[in-house]
Amino acid sequence: MKVEIKKIHIMSLLFSVYPLAVFVVMMLGAFLQLFSPEASLNWTYILRLIMYAVQSTILFLAGTVLFAFVYNFFCTIGIGGVCIDLKDK
Repeated sequence: MKVEIKKIHIMSLLFSVYPLAVFVVMMLGAFLQLFSPEASLNWTYILRLIMYAVQSTILFLAGTVLFAFVYNFFCTIGIGGVCIDLKDK
């Protein structure tokens, strides 16, 4: 069975588990920076890493929303969406 994605709902994208998952991945990336040679373990450095993760999450979500707007626009003007081939068990 072929399924075509014709519209991405922006609100369901923003108010789902997706932003939390992106934040967890960004926090893991910030945690890996603790092992760099110039890392000095103090409160300001840790808060800077947390703010870096928050900033990266917001930028990534903004890019995702922009992509969803562009995808929805192209699907609205008639360009075909992404087709997924699903098989029944």
